[in-house]
Amino acid sequence: MSAPHQYIALVTSLPYLGELFTRKEVPISEFRLRQRLSMLETDHRKLLRELVEITAWAGVAKYDQDLEVIRRAKQVMDDLKDYPDLQHLVGTRMETRTLIAALRRRRDGQEAAGDIALWGYGRWCAQIKANWSDPAFGLGHFMPWIAEAYRLMQSGDHIAMERLSLTQVFRQLDHYGALHEFDFEAVAIYVLRWVIVERWSRYNETDARNRLETLVTAALEGSSAEKARTNADLLSTTSPPLEGISS
Repeated sequence: MSAPHQYIALVTSLPYLGELFTRKEVPISEFRLRQRLSMLETDHRKLLRELVEITAWAGVAKYDQDLEVIRRAKQVMDDLKDYPDLQHLVGTRMETRTLIAALRRRRDGQEAAGDIALWGYGRWCAQIKANWSDPAFGLGHFMPWIAEAYRLMQSGDHIAMERLSLTQVFRQLDHYGALHEFDFEAVAIYVLRWVIVERWSRYNETDARNRLETLVTAALEGSSAEKARTNADLLSTTSPPLEGISS
């Protein structure tokens, strides 16, 4: 476990990131964040690297199959056994990824879910499979964002779709972040927020549309060449804090 005073100092050194989509620049640079994260204990550095890898698009783009991503997520959750809230956060992120993957597969003409165990994860797989033709897979009554995501995918509004998906991720982070103040979990959730805020700060409308379409296609559907190109491009937006804690 972490030394309390050490992590209090770390957390209080991290500036407020603000609300999502409200800032054009992140309030702490990659370099400064790496400096702050050097205060992490060695085992926490490793866990944070794994956590960001499996929850960032660029991290999962290196895998050839969705099943590999699922297996890796389960390994990371096993490594996070002492941090159940982070385990739940990874699981929830994987479920969100599964829902978006299902929407995309259906939009691209897949007539049924098929063997969803090969590409889906979590509580909603059976529901998705049983309600494949429903716009929100029968889940819209308590997850209305799915129906909105369906509408945005159908209209080809990539930027609005990106905003919607990132909003869902931020809400998940807010939920678990409210449970922690001066511990490893608080630091990890801050870094996950930072990755999103920093990525969005780089976008303009043209780049967002092109990068998102390429990235989602590579991450969810498996073109090796596209994955290699996307990974090289997007790693710069997610790996700096990891590089700073890897040694």
